[in-house]
Amino acid sequence: MKEEKQKVGQIRKKEIREVAKKIFLTKGFQSTTMEDVITEIGMSRGGVYYHYRSKVEILHDLMREGMAYRMAKMNSFMADYSSELGKEAIADMLVDRMLDENELMSIYVMYLQAIKDNDELKELYSILKEETLYSAYGGDINGVKLGDFRWNTTDFILYFMNAIILGCEILEARNNFRKNRDFLIKVIMLYFDYYDEGKIK
Repeated sequence: MKEEKQKVGQIRKKEIREVAKKIFLTKGFQSTTMEDVITEIGMSRGGVYYHYRSKVEILHDLMREGMAYRMAKMNSFMADYSSELGKEAIADMLVDRMLDENELMSIYVMYLQAIKDNDELKELYSILKEETLYSAYGGDINGVKLGDFRWNTTDFILYFMNAIILGCEILEARNNFRKNRDFLIKVIMLYFDYYDEGKIK
């Protein structure tokens, strides 16, 4: 009975997230209110607030969906690699991640744009950073120990990747970046070398 109730709860939360995602993409994250979500989903106010107390909580779970999506892509990418995973392969995977185009990436960019003057979103950024690093580098994929690749966990590479993601969405630079994909891979490999030499601040 308890398991069935939990299953129903997860279904309801998924329904709320899907409606909120649709509204975020239409109105933008900052302009969306919980009332918008309640009106659109047709669920009682108490029913929605039982699962999510704020749009930031909904955003958090949407970002977790994004993590699961990226991990699935990492699994797919590394399916053809042995345990000897080189820097070029990791750089290629990171570029693929930066240039990916999907709805959750668009919402992530909305979040990055809104974070500057919002303490709650700043706090969420720290939480998401820790969760992302744990999910991506806390174990191994296809026998590859990702925790060994510490150069993927610095503030610099996270800021660099976010800058490229913002450029893709806001400046519509994705196609240009794709044309210069090999250059981006070389830039990241150069970063790896600098990290190994202790030159990254």
